[in-house]
Amino acid sequence: MKIRFDRLGATPVNFESSINGVKFSGSIKKSTLNLAKCNGNLTGELEHICDSCGADIVLSLNEELNLNLSDGVYKDSDNELSNTIEFYDGQIDTDEILISELEAFKSDYFYCKKCKILEGE
Repeated sequence: MKIRFDRLGATPVNFESSINGVKFSGSIKKSTLNLAKCNGNLTGELEHICDSCGADIVLSLNEELNLNLSDGVYKDSDNELSNTIEFYDGQIDTDEILISELEAFKSDYFYCKKCKILEGE
């Protein structure tokens, strides 16, 4: 789903996107001229492989996301890392956010039940 920055206001716009059984839903509202706040949730199941033995596993997702969405380049006033995603065409693409957040989630280490026991978890 694409939402134009210039159509956002103080009233939140609800959205929902899904890819391969994972749903991203929530609301977006404008916070400054070129910045919007996104409050959402990632829910569903994601197929993955065990990072130890390579067995197929299914990850359950129930993650809360609070993001800043910038219309163009974002300059952080405190020079700190922030949860800001930049868009350059005047539109917010919730599918793009979903893909990005899924890839970030998958970059962590995940183990099957057998390997968790071997690791002592």
